[in-house]
Amino acid sequence: QALHHRKEPAGPQWGHRRAAAAMAAYGSYASYGADGGYAVDGGYAGYGPGPDDYSGGGSSAGTPTGCPRRGLQQTGAHILRAARAGAGSGPGSAVGSRPPSSGAVSSAGSRQAGRRTPMSSHSTGSLQNAQFEFPPAPPSASRTGRLWNQDTCPGLTPHSRPAQNVPAIKSVKVKRVASTGELVPQRVWTDSVMHLAPEDEWPAHAVPLFVFCGPDRPRPAYRQELKFTVKDEKYVNFGLRMRCGGGDRYAGGTVGLVHSPYREEALPGSEGQLATITNIIVQPDTTVVMTVIGDLPFRVRKAWMPRGLRGLQVAIVDVEPAAPRLDRILPTCEAERPLERFAQVMRLAAPQLVALLEDPTLGTNYTVFCPSSQVLERALGDLRDEEIAGRQDIEALLACHIVPNRVAMEALYNGRALTALDGTALIVTFGKWPKGDPQVNGVPIENSDMLCANGVIHTISGLLTPKQAPTGRRR
Repeated sequence: QALHHRKEPAGPQWGHRRAAAAMAAYGSYASYGADGGYAVDGGYAGYGPGPDDYSGGGSSAGTPTGCPRRGLQQTGAHILRAARAGAGSGPGSAVGSRPPSSGAVSSAGSRQAGRRTPMSSHSTGSLQNAQFEFPPAPPSASRTGRLWNQDTCPGLTPHSRPAQNVPAIKSVKVKRVASTGELVPQRVWTDSVMHLAPEDEWPAHAVPLFVFCGPDRPRPAYRQELKFTVKDEKYVNFGLRMRCGGGDRYAGGTVGLVHSPYREEALPGSEGQLATITNIIVQPDTTVVMTVIGDLPFRVRKAWMPRGLRGLQVAIVDVEPAAPRLDRILPTCEAERPLERFAQVMRLAAPQLVALLEDPTLGTNYTVFCPSSQVLERALGDLRDEEIAGRQDIEALLACHIVPNRVAMEALYNGRALTALDGTALIVTFGKWPKGDPQVNGVPIENSDMLCANGVIHTISGLLTPKQAPTGRRR
């Protein structure tokens, strides 16, 4: 509107100033015309001679009523001449006389879907039949507020490869532990499935995995004890959880030892070795010394990363029943020095019991509460082997320590009654809940669950007295 009333000298030299003013007023909807004129998108380019072509001209006769022609008359003439020169035709050739505009749209669909130009909104009644142009909407009209669209945003594909940079133990110092000559070796996970028949399949077991990324992982032999130090924070925290009862063993538990030099996630088919942690010691420098006992090798069936373990893995593993062959009850007692005297006295005084325990065709399992060699030496006194042979009282004494069927410690409970081969009633009790200070007929049980091919042995620190069954009269 300011351009309509400006009084500036006419001439081509002033066309650039008017065009600049029009561009400042209407933004991208104003553009230069030919020969120094200007044009505005949507049809506003000057005054023309025809009533239906409101675009250019220089005569006052063609100027619409009520529209001033001051100063713009000369510019309109320049625009008209340039348009005719470019088209090579006379005044009647233009749709025609309108100078080309950078954003003008002349299609019928654009007229219906567009919007009026600034000049058309201020036109008087004489412009009711004028031709209106509808330019395209500005870019902001098509914006939805999103910062991306499907064409420009890169696609996200899920990571299907094994996880990398998993928590791993870089370097470990392994120390072999010398044998201390224990009465019964430490228990491992495979001891819990030794009671299964040879034809039975071992169950799958879920264990946490300790990943070693150094030259190699600790490789203890079966039932071999060793120690190693853990410095990684996540494994230290997990060790403390096991020390506080988070494992499947008191102050420890069963874990899987896996070697992964590139710190990758364990996949189905990965191999490792079971190990039972028996002791965890926290050092002042926040490292942890773990004492483990080697078990059998395994193969990973499935592995995952529980959220609460901070990147540590848990795997369901398959263990092949490849443990060393177990001996029967008497050979096992003869192989253990604290129990070898019980086997000697059994062969001397009770040949019938020996045949019962060593006959493989019977297929019967037994539970033996075996007194230690020191206890038997005190009870027999100075008797020589020749004097022990064939004595029925010694045979009856030994028979009350043998119970038919295999009864492991996990199957014992406070007040459970067992019956020995000679009919003696044996009552199992526990001094502390849940299974602390076990006793049988008041005799403490020192070690339990020494598995054999045809039964299990529990060592006791005393002798059991032969008694009648609960239904008979006492002598």
